[in-house]
Amino acid sequence: MPKKVTRRSPEERRQEIVDAALSLADSVGLDRITSRDVAQVLGVTSGLIHHYFPTVDELVVAAFAQTAAAHHDQDRQALRELRPAEALAALVGRMLGLGTEEARIWMSAWVAAPRRPELAAEVDRRMLDGLDVLTEILRLGRAEGAFKVVDPKASALRILVLVDGVLVQTSMRGDAPYGDVHALVWDTVEREVGMDHGSLRSASA
Repeated sequence: MPKKVTRRSPEERRQEIVDAALSLADSVGLDRITSRDVAQVLGVTSGLIHHYFPTVDELVVAAFAQTAAAHHDQDRQALRELRPAEALAALVGRMLGLGTEEARIWMSAWVAAPRRPELAAEVDRRMLDGLDVLTEILRLGRAEGAFKVVDPKASALRILVLVDGVLVQTSMRGDAPYGDVHALVWDTVEREVGMDHGSLRSASA
């Protein structure tokens, strides 16, 4: 008897396409993904890709948004379940432990954004989402006396700029030529929020 073909739902097919795009993003970069390449990965025609994503830009945005949303969902979960100091430690630890593939997707999005307005808008939105999550952690920590910050949003921005810079360095230079940059991040964040040296990193253990 011929093998029964299982027809995927539109939602399943769309997700399959996004996942295929992400599988390519690590090796070629978000800005170099083509519908033909994605179709080849899936063994389908380019026309099917365009049925779900009329333009490649729409597919690129969807792929990046999925990755960024997953990161921020983890951060919000920590915010709901942990006290502010523990939530901050978990957030910093997760950002520093970001897989090379995930970090490259973010960097690829930053590089491609100036040439892709839709992607630029999505990157900006997701970065502001991350800023809001961290700001809320710092605000709650200040309210309960765990942190000594004058402006939670300004402190959150400085922390994110620091971590983003470290991610670029460590992703590009895996041999860690600048020493223990993770220790630099922990020390700097502790100073930023007014915690004793080593106290935040120990909270992440």
